[in-house]
Amino acid sequence: MTREPYRAERQSVVRKPASIKDVAAVAGVSPTTVSHVLSGNRPVNEQTAARVRSVVNRLGYVPASLARSLQAGSTSVIGLLIPDISNTFFAELAKGAEDAAHDLGYGLILCNTEFDTDREDRYLGMIRSRFIDGMVYASGSPPSRRRLEALMGKFPIALADEEVEGLEGALIATADHESGGRLVGEHLRELGHRRVLMLTGPRALKSSAARAAGFVRAFRGEVVERVGDFKEASGHRLVAGLLGEGGLDCTAVFAANDLMAFGALTALREAGLSVPRDVSVVGFDDIRAASLSHPPLTTVHQPAYDVGRTATAQLLQYVCRGEVPPASRHTLPVELKVRGSTAPPAR
Repeated sequence: MTREPYRAERQSVVRKPASIKDVAAVAGVSPTTVSHVLSGNRPVNEQTAARVRSVVNRLGYVPASLARSLQAGSTSVIGLLIPDISNTFFAELAKGAEDAAHDLGYGLILCNTEFDTDREDRYLGMIRSRFIDGMVYASGSPPSRRRLEALMGKFPIALADEEVEGLEGALIATADHESGGRLVGEHLRELGHRRVLMLTGPRALKSSAARAAGFVRAFRGEVVERVGDFKEASGHRLVAGLLGEGGLDCTAVFAANDLMAFGALTALREAGLSVPRDVSVVGFDDIRAASLSHPPLTTVHQPAYDVGRTATAQLLQYVCRGEVPPASRHTLPVELKVRGSTAPPAR
């Protein structure tokens, strides 16, 4: 008599979701401490908090309140994607967005792209694969087709600071970039400048194009344009390059953001030129360091906090009702802050 070979039955194992007690046991703390780390209601030693967060991620722990929201089809969480958290303009924008979300009972997930298109694509893929109720998108580079496909029709979206071609039907909150450029052009023209170096951001960004267009129309003089990337190093590189080629041959520099203006100030100082005696410099954004630079920077004040708060509040008033926000535009005013970096030309 032959026996049939023994075949072990494969049994499916259903893993029980991790509980707050499981997290506490692995982290070596009390459940109350885990709760404090997750809620932020009470301070916890940073090393302990980091250990708890690591265990939460490893075990895939989901707080009960979030689990209930997921079952109901809502997380009460939105995403915020910004290009450069080290630029205090975007830090202020993020603060406005987070405050608006908090006031309406929502949490916020922050993604910082460093102006890197691949990194931005990766973050969008991560956001898309996890359930969020909406997203505030501050684009740092012209979006690829893949990014647009990741955004369109996936979740309610609001654009903050930057318009995006292909998402014309979105809700947008932005500063008046063209008006800001116009204010700079008028200011330098009235001071008597007739030839200016203009450092723009990436050409495909609508904010950069609007600032440049407003400036050129109002200045009415000769404009030498160089394209930067909104980072301090590019402002330094572009101005230093012109100085190394035989001279700047301009009496003023208009940089499309404050960071590039700071780079220009450094390059001018390294060349032995005085600001504003030899060259005037103007920025755009009015980040906190602008009033503390040497000399204090003349710049266009953008209401970064209000842009972030407006985009988020407008988005959530529809999201909380389960509605897709209609196309709308909220343009916030800007203001020229005249400080010590501009003066009439010496020649």
